[in-house]
Amino acid sequence: MKMNALTRRSSILAVSFLMMAACGASGDETGQANGSSEAALQEISLGADDAPVTIVEYASWTCPACLQFHNEVVGNLKEDYVDTGKVRYVFREFPTAPAEISVAGFAIARCAGEDSYYDVLDELFSRQTAILSLARQGGQVKQALQQVAANHGISDPAEFDACLQNSDVRRAISASVAAGDQQGVNATPTVFLNGEQLEGYAWRQWPAMQEILNEELGEEAPGDAEEPVMTDEGDMSGESMNSDAESMDETEGEAVPQQ
Repeated sequence: MKMNALTRRSSILAVSFLMMAACGASGDETGQANGSSEAALQEISLGADDAPVTIVEYASWTCPACLQFHNEVVGNLKEDYVDTGKVRYVFREFPTAPAEISVAGFAIARCAGEDSYYDVLDELFSRQTAILSLARQGGQVKQALQQVAANHGISDPAEFDACLQNSDVRRAISASVAAGDQQGVNATPTVFLNGEQLEGYAWRQWPAMQEILNEELGEEAPGDAEEPVMTDEGDMSGESMNSDAESMDETEGEAVPQQ
């Protein structure tokens, strides 16, 4: 999914104020700093701060390609590398159309707090298809998002509306977008590994991402074959060589990009 960076930033800021107005606010009641257009990047990360590898993903929960990446890669990444202290994972909001829905979902995740942030993202991704279908049909999207919020401790309708009006939340999301703009992000998902952007599309599939991570960590993939067994004549067994070749074949090939 691609969008001109300037258009993206402008639309997100505009949508934020439109959401506030739609909720009936007559002004900014959350203490927005006067005269300041800068917003500090407020990252919420998973994993050890001293992990040898840091992965930063710019994505949107309303982006189909991001849903595929989330389902096929992120879960495995958390279990095999984040939870084991090898990788620090950072999700940065980069909203895509429909912008007002995307921003609202990210606001809920922020308002739920750091401990629930990634749980909210997981639920938003799981509900992507249903919520976007509601949006296309003119359905009750706000009610669907209110249910997500209620599932994570934001059950009062007034609290939900206040979340969407919160200027600190809007600035945090805008800062995430601005950081992506500065790094040249123009598509979602975009992933940086230790500061270097991953090119192509193969990394959107777990075997290729696993190979990239293991190379960066200097490790073999879990389940790799042991050292080849030497025969009496000093040759490697044919069975071991065939196994290695099959393992290589399974990790090759690019994932077809989703538009």
